Amino acid sequence: MSLNCIVIEPAALIEFRSKRVRHDSYHRINSDEIYQSFFSTHTCYDCMPKSGKVLLLDARLSIRKAFFALVFNGVRTALVWHSPTSSTIGVITISDFINMLITAYDTKWNSVDALETSSILEWKQDLLKQKTADNRNIVQLPPEANLYTAIFTLLEHNIHRIPVIDPLSHNFLFLITHKRILKFLYLYIYDLPQPHFIHQTLEELKIGTYENLVMIDLQTKLIEVLRTFQTLRISALPVVDSEKRVRDVYSKFDIMHLAATSTYANLDIPLCDILDLVHDHNTHQLVTCKMTDQLFELMDRFVTREVHRLIIVNENKHIIGIFSMSDLMRFLVSKFENLSRTNSNTSTTSNTMVPVFESEPMDT
Repeated sequence: MSLNCIVIEPAALIEFRSKRVRHDSYHRINSDEIYQSFFSTHTCYDCMPKSGKVLLLDARLSIRKAFFALVFNGVRTALVWHSPTSSTIGVITISDFINMLITAYDTKWNSVDALETSSILEWKQDLLKQKTADNRNIVQLPPEANLYTAIFTLLEHNIHRIPVIDPLSHNFLFLITHKRILKFLYLYIYDLPQPHFIHQTLEELKIGTYENLVMIDLQTKLIEVLRTFQTLRISALPVVDSEKRVRDVYSKFDIMHLAATSTYANLDIPLCDILDLVHDHNTHQLVTCKMTDQLFELMDRFVTREVHRLIIVNENKHIIGIFSMSDLMRFLVSKFENLSRTNSNTSTTSNTMVPVFESEPMDT
């Protein structure tokens, strides 16, 4: 018997075979359909982080302390827990803080004391009395929902995050976002066959926002910035100088600086007075892109630079447009829909779907 042999444990052999089957399955798919298959065969549960932070706030907590909690924990959203009913009654976000500040400003700060002392539940009840609250049920997903459903739901409701809830225990698991889905895809990006469109440029793909761009300058008052966020339901605004060249981006999350420093009493100050306090320009770098950049480069930039949008500029640093993570996901969904229509028109052999991956879902 030869002494030159390799011993493979059964568990390792199963893993090896499963990876080989998965690899073969990938290459049996049209490369332009690979992301469609990936998102359709992976679930929210696959995307769930191994460890994470869940911020749960009691509805009786004061508004001021609630936003301090968001700032302290570095999160944009918290679930609101109602003790009498032992249930989650909603979420509180930075958008709520913006609405509160605008309401206080419009009442000549007569409600500033309420901002300091009122509870989350009292604020919600006041909104319901004024009929300004969105009283729809919380949009949520089960962990078994596939990632395509998650992307489509985010876009359909024009929201940035969805709670993933266990349907049996009703326990909150995590928040799924475009960013988390893209980072999950990026874990396997080099193992997947690459669609031809990811090597095309923004100019060729014609994705992004290029018309009716809303920009602010350094002299724009903070209250005007807040009203723009509230009215247009956008998450960030490019800041330009006197020559219309991009200088910075002011986002909703930057507004949490007001809560952290309790400097929200004066909303008539110009943006230039607070921008340097929010962003340390020695370390803060504005992330931009050009029309000649390929989609793959931009996907990499979203993930590695931890940004939600890229400012599209020309050679003179003038703004041409904005390419957001939502634009990217909307583009991918449109690709899915186009491919699905094509496949449904050309399929004549069978109506049953063959599993794309013949092994268990990828480990995360």
